[in-house]
Amino acid sequence: MPSKNSDGQPHGPSKPPQNLLLWSAHQLWRFKKTAIIGSGAAYCYYRFQRWKLNNEVNNRIIDGTVLTWSITNGSIIETDTATSGYGPLGRVMDTLVKPSHRIRMLDALVALEMAAADPRVKSLIVRVHNGEDTDARSMSTGLGIAQTQELRQALERFQQRKEEQHGAGKGKSYFYIDSFDDQQTYYLASAFSDIVMQPTGYLPLTGISATQVYFKDLIDKLGIHMHVEARKDYKSVVAPFSQSSMPEKHRENMMDILESLNSTFIRDTARSCKAKTANCTQAADDDQPATAAEVMRRALEEGPISAPYAEKLGLITAQDYIFDLESIIGLRKAMSLSNYGKQRGKEHKASITSVNIGILDNAVLLNMHEQEGSSKRSLVATVGIVYLVGNIERHGTNSAERIAQHLLDAARDISVDAIVLRIDSGGGDVIASDTIGAAVDYIQSKFNKPVVASYGNMSASGAYYASTSCKRIFASPGTITGSIGVAAMRPIITRKLLDYIGTNVEELYVINNKSNSSFTEPQGSELERYRKLVDNIYEDFTKRVAKDRGYSNEDVEEVAQGRVFTGIQALSNGLVDEMGSFTRAIESAAEMGLEVLVPAKIKTLDRRVHLEKSSFLRQLVAMGHFKSVDEAEKSLINKPSDAEGKAANSADNSDDESNKNLIGAIIDKLGISSKDPEEPQKFFKGDITRNILLKEFPQQRELAKWVFDSINKKDDDPDGDFGFSPTKSARMSAQDAAKNVVVAALRDEINALLSGDSLRTLEKSMEQGRSVRAESDNTRFK
Repeated sequence: MPSKNSDGQPHGPSKPPQNLLLWSAHQLWRFKKTAIIGSGAAYCYYRFQRWKLNNEVNNRIIDGTVLTWSITNGSIIETDTATSGYGPLGRVMDTLVKPSHRIRMLDALVALEMAAADPRVKSLIVRVHNGEDTDARSMSTGLGIAQTQELRQALERFQQRKEEQHGAGKGKSYFYIDSFDDQQTYYLASAFSDIVMQPTGYLPLTGISATQVYFKDLIDKLGIHMHVEARKDYKSVVAPFSQSSMPEKHRENMMDILESLNSTFIRDTARSCKAKTANCTQAADDDQPATAAEVMRRALEEGPISAPYAEKLGLITAQDYIFDLESIIGLRKAMSLSNYGKQRGKEHKASITSVNIGILDNAVLLNMHEQEGSSKRSLVATVGIVYLVGNIERHGTNSAERIAQHLLDAARDISVDAIVLRIDSGGGDVIASDTIGAAVDYIQSKFNKPVVASYGNMSASGAYYASTSCKRIFASPGTITGSIGVAAMRPIITRKLLDYIGTNVEELYVINNKSNSSFTEPQGSELERYRKLVDNIYEDFTKRVAKDRGYSNEDVEEVAQGRVFTGIQALSNGLVDEMGSFTRAIESAAEMGLEVLVPAKIKTLDRRVHLEKSSFLRQLVAMGHFKSVDEAEKSLINKPSDAEGKAANSADNSDDESNKNLIGAIIDKLGISSKDPEEPQKFFKGDITRNILLKEFPQQRELAKWVFDSINKKDDDPDGDFGFSPTKSARMSAQDAAKNVVVAALRDEINALLSGDSLRTLEKSMEQGRSVRAESDNTRFK
């Protein structure tokens, strides 16, 4: 029976009391947990929407925007691919530990290019400092010469475009620093319209130089003999271990490089100095006119120079301090360069209404033609970016196999029209270099996608070997390249070292072959085999260069023999094709990609129209309009008006007319003749700010997708046995990658201890400490 209340009445549904406020409070208390959770969720949602709105407003690019860029030593990097290779978790960790103002070279160049074309941007302010999150002990950018030259080109274009947009003298860019700690930083600063330095600062201008330390005498004292084979005279990467002083050929080569780099430094800084102020044409201690180059050369001879003297020469604009940005930009909006690049990139993608020709079928093209205003559309190219940075190795997290995998992933991506291989490497293992070079050849032959090389600070020895077959090679004037040669070094531990440390070694061989011995000097047939192996590698290297770069087998020796060149020298002797920055290489790759793809696409359309036309003529004959197909074709050609009348009676006329209109419209739109596909006209002008999309490999993926792929990974791909599956690199988990790194490191250390490879650490420490990097080559120890 239902329960009753005190009045004897059964319980019914509760009624709200007369005081609604008390009833509401009672209900809230009754369902307090639900109320708290709901209120919290509503508040969080409200705050998120407010944050999203404020973020959109604050990140909006408005007219009068001033870009700011905070640079510290190491804040500009080529790529973080090596770190991000561990997957999204690795990228999350890298984001947590890296400086917040770090920016990649490509992102900086693209942001400057977009800012130059954007009239909303008025000026650029750059400040170089140590930074709170870096342990750098110098006011330096940490950039190489070639990287600095790429940024200088972008900055010069920025100023030129700003003056065109806002009037002469208004395209300002400002560079602030308390004092220069190296002349490389001043090389970058000279591209700005205004350079401001503290009165107590100075310019350490002394000219380009290089220092090399030689260890032969020290190694001899330790009781170790270095057996060296180098091909040929200029290949001196192993000289510090086998010579007591600099070989004459190496000295000659190095002086040529230093003179070339110094001449470029003087020319570029003098040009910028002359454009900045007329004081640069006056000598320091008299009133005699002097050219800007003469003033700069005199400053290099007299440096380091103080800030007042530098201002008198016109090398800086003013002496002042900077403590707050508002005093400089006033009421204008300040926006960091990296943030601007992200927001402008979003605008760039949203504004593209064009079509990537590589992924279109005929139906989509027909629909595109029929759309209203389609004549205003233009093509868009997608360029894949792959990095080859650091020493080229067969193993490790950034091995040659992984680089080749990234190239193949880009080639297999149907949306990618061309590939740019960005290189900043001094070389390395010859087998690893050959793996990358073979991947470039394979992609260009099988996928018909051009691969363009863009050289950074260095692309020498094995790095040049890997890129010789690229369709076009871009370099900067200060890029170090060439070194077409081979060097091998083998340490031999002598009795002197064994006696010194009080040990003895006994070797037992079943076969009389001591080629792998670390205690026996190669002699006789063993030495001949060793030298023949090095000769074969050198011969293969020179043949590859001759074939890919258009040299005869005799002329290739003029640029080989291990000789190193600057970018300007390499351009004059044909080792590179053009002086240009990273962005220029991307634009060229996009142009070549569509030049290859569009004629093939139009040829396919021509084939379709031909088949449709044949079918249409046969239908006209079957319907009794003509006695034969030949008569119908003749009538269509000679009497188009009659043909149109007869075709109007055919139900299939609209499809055929659409096809004929389609092919004609596409040919007219692209400005290319399908009748002569062998020599297509240049119909596409690559512009990274307008009609080019970038896609980097390995691709950046969201954490959720990466976890899902890791859990559901499959190994049934057809290429899995060969290690070059389309998704194999994407399936590697962070745990597996970390385990591989640890195992590889332990294996190397154990092998080093067992083989007496005591020079490995010495070699690495030397390379890290060099102010001028040299090519690594194929230096291998047992």
